[in-house]
Amino acid sequence: MSISPILPGSIADLKAQPAAHSAAVVLPLPLGRATPITGELICPPDKSVTHRSIIFAAMASGQSRIVSPLLGADCRSTIAVFRALGVQLELAAAAAGATNTQAELIVESKGWDQWQSPLVPLDFGNSGTTARLLTGVFAATPGLFATCFGDSSLSKRPMGRIVTPLRHIGAQIQGRSSGTLLPMAIAGQTLRPADHVIDKATAQVKSALLLAGLNISGRTNVRLPSGSRDHTERMLQSLGADVKVMHRDGLEDISVHGPFRPTGRTYRVPGDPSSAAFFAVLAAITQGEVKIHGVLDNKTRTGFIKVLTDMGAKIEQQPVDSSRELFLEPIMNLVITGGHTLSAVDTDPLQVATFIDEVPVLAVAALFATGTSRFAGLGELRVKESDRLAKIRELLTLAGGEAWIEGDDLVIKGHGGTDRPVHGFHFDPDQDHRLAMAAAILAKAATSPSHIKDPDCVDVSFPRFFTVLGTIG
Repeated sequence: MSISPILPGSIADLKAQPAAHSAAVVLPLPLGRATPITGELICPPDKSVTHRSIIFAAMASGQSRIVSPLLGADCRSTIAVFRALGVQLELAAAAAGATNTQAELIVESKGWDQWQSPLVPLDFGNSGTTARLLTGVFAATPGLFATCFGDSSLSKRPMGRIVTPLRHIGAQIQGRSSGTLLPMAIAGQTLRPADHVIDKATAQVKSALLLAGLNISGRTNVRLPSGSRDHTERMLQSLGADVKVMHRDGLEDISVHGPFRPTGRTYRVPGDPSSAAFFAVLAAITQGEVKIHGVLDNKTRTGFIKVLTDMGAKIEQQPVDSSRELFLEPIMNLVITGGHTLSAVDTDPLQVATFIDEVPVLAVAALFATGTSRFAGLGELRVKESDRLAKIRELLTLAGGEAWIEGDDLVIKGHGGTDRPVHGFHFDPDQDHRLAMAAAILAKAATSPSHIKDPDCVDVSFPRFFTVLGTIG
C-alpha cells in the first residue's frame, strides 16, 4: 500500500488558514491487539527540514526548489510569513496533479537584504519552530520591523529562552511579559558576535542563535548539552557556511562565522521520523508487519527506535541509497514486525532530546508492556503545545491504564501479561497534534470505540493522518 500524506493544492491553499476543527473523530472499529496490521507507508515529509529549507531558500538570492515539502499547518505559517516579506513561494504547476510526495515548492527571493518590513502583523499560528527560529533571523536583520503573534497555545509558550541571549548581543525585542511571550515586536539590528551557553539540549534556541549569526560579522558560538537536533548545522555545512561542530564531555559546541548568504539550490525533504513513530508503535503493540519508506536517518531524531527495541520490539533499519536524490541527510526504510512481547523500560534523561516528540506514543507502547516503565527528565513536555506530561497521564488513565508523574518523570504500569484490557475513551488533546495521534494509536488497539475531540489539529504535522490510519488493518 502506498500513501500520499500531503494533499496537493494551489498557493491559495498555502495562504488559507487550516479548516475549522470538527467536533470529534470516532474510531468505531478498534482492532484490538490480536488483529494483524500489515501495510507499506510512504513517510510524510519532515517538518523540521521543511521549515529550514524555506528559511534558507528565502535568504538566498534567486530561485530555489523544495521537493516534497510538508505542507502542514506549521510549515504553512512559515510560508505565509515569508510571503509577507516579499518572497514569492508557489507550488510548481506539475504538483497540481501530482501525488503529495511529488509536490515542489518554488521559492523566488531577492535575497535576505531585500526583505520588506511587513505591512500587517505576522501570524505564526501554532508553530513554535516558526516563532523561535524567525525571532533570531529577524532580530539580526537591520532595518526590518515586524510584529508577530500566534494562537492561544503558542502565546503561552516561552520565548524568553530566545529573547534573552539575543538581547545580550544588541537585539531590540519587545513583547508581553517583558518580551518572554507573544505577541512581540522586533526591530532588526546589527548584532554582535558572542559565545552563548544554553542549559538545555534545545535545537530551537541553538538554531535561532546560529541563524542570527549568519548576519553577524564574526564568529557566533553556541554551547549546550549534547543530543539536540542538528539539522541547522548540517544544512549550513552543505550550503557552504563556515560551521564548526565539536562534541566533548556531554556537551556540543556549534559555531558559525558570518556574514553568510546561501545560494539558490534544490532541497529534497526526507520523511519525518516523528510521524513514522506512530505507525511503528501501532505495529509493535499488535500483530503483523508494517514497512515505512523514506524515513530520515539522523541519530538526533531516532531515539524512539532505541526505546522501542529496548522494550523488545523488532525493528529493522534498511539504509537507502539517496545519493542521487538531493537529500542533505541519509534516509532509511523501517520494517516493524509485531507480535513480540514488550517489556518495561527506564529511559536515560540525557537521551530524551532524541525522542522528546515521540514520548506520547512511546507511552502508549509502555502501557502494553510487562512491568513498570519510567520516562525520566520530561520537564520540557510541560511547555509544548499543551502540558503534554499531564495530558499523557490523562490519556492513559482514561483508557484504563495506570500512570503517574514524579517530578519530571512519567511512570507507567504496563498491562502486558495481564487480563486487563485497554478500553475505549473520550479524550480532548487540547489541540496538540501529537497527543491526538497518540490517542488514535491507543484507540486502534482498544477493545471498544473511542472519541477524540478536534482531530484536525493533526494537520500541523501529518495531514490525512486519520485517512492513513483508517487504511491500516
